[in-house]
Order: sequence, then structure tokens, then C-alpha cells
Amino acid sequence: MTRQSYLRGVLFDLDGTLLDTAPDLINACNMAAVEAGLKPQAVENLKPMISGGARAMLRLTLKANSSEIDLQSLEDRMLTIYQENIAVHTCFFEGMDKVLDELECRGLNWGIVTNKLSQFTDPLLQNLDLYSRPGCIISGDTLPEMKPHPMPMLEACRRIGKLPNECVYIGDARRDIEAGNNAGMATLAALYGYIPEDDPPQDWGSDGLLNQPMDLLAWIDGIGEIASR
Repeated sequence: MTRQSYLRGVLFDLDGTLLDTAPDLINACNMAAVEAGLKPQAVENLKPMISGGARAMLRLTLKANSSEIDLQSLEDRMLTIYQENIAVHTCFFEGMDKVLDELECRGLNWGIVTNKLSQFTDPLLQNLDLYSRPGCIISGDTLPEMKPHPMPMLEACRRIGKLPNECVYIGDARRDIEAGNNAGMATLAALYGYIPEDDPPQDWGSDGLLNQPMDLLAWIDGIGEIASR
């Protein structure tokens, strides 16, 4: 059986996979840092921390500044700034808009499973006119568990009316691939996302590696030069 003949649903991580949210997240982190008297950090240093959330970004900032400023207060300020500027520079990764259009043309249900809290996920998607398009939106606080636990993945399958083995999950972090594998679905690692240098995606156990969003369509068709295990 070919991939195309059994694939019925496509699920995406949000930050670093579906959307390039790095500019707004990094801006919020650096604004909070400057307000606290700290030096802002370079984009290339903060981007790999995004998958770990605001705390990971701020821990790097505090370490670089040799500062002992209270992490919680700094995080609260960063998230306030982010919520107020949540979709200033955020956009699709190149080609992702075409990928979504094609999935919908093919009648493939697609959805979002993210560890981002709903207070940020929902307004972000609303600002980008995306909120009504996915078959499901599972945020980090939608359920009692979040990735890498399989619960969010299984709930996403339930909401789009597909079995796990009929779905593929695309993400840019090890926990994404673990969550998809734990749920019994195919997984693809987004190499174009926010990946730390010390955690190579080739070691995550995914079914394939996507250099760019358009590679997903090639994977679905069973063609293209996409590495797989």
C-alpha cells in the first residue's frame, strides 16, 4: 500500500513547523531583557531555544548576561509583550501556504498539535485568518498531557475522524517525533525549523526529513529526494 493510498490526515506542530514565529518570540524576549537591564541576544542564539519555550530562551539570556534576575518575573514580562505583539512579523514558512491549499484540494484533513498555550495559539491563528481552517487545534493546555505524551496526538485524530495509522505528524523538535511515534502515526522532522545543533533530527526516529514545506507533498506522493529511515 502506498503512502498516498492510506494517508487521511496531516497534523502539524505550530512554532517552527507551520509558522515562522521566531521574529515575534525573539523580539519579545529581547524587549523584556532590555527592560530588565540585560543585553539582548542574537537571533541565531535564541532561535534554537524556541522549542523549549520562553523559559529556555530566557535562561540562555540570563546565562549570557551572568544575571540572577528572577526568571518568573522576566518570563511574565516576555509573555505579556509577546501577547501584545503576537503576529507582527509571524508568517508561513515559504511554501507552506501552497502545501495547505494542496492538502485541502486533495481532501486531506489537517490539524495543529502544539505545546503553545491556547491564550497564545488562538489569537495568533485568528490574526493570520487561520483559526477556522484546521480540522482541529490542540494546544498545550487543551488536555491534561502535552507532547511528548501521545494524548494530544490521539485526541487530534479523534477530532478529525481519522485513525493514528492514517495520519502523519510534522514537527521540528524531538518531542514532536516522540509524540507521533508514541501515538502510532507516521512522523516527519522539519529541518527548516528551530533545531538545536546538539540534537540532530537524524537521531529522532522519524519516517522522513523535510528540507522545506513543499517536500511534504513529495513525501505524500512517494517521490522526491527525502531521507527516510
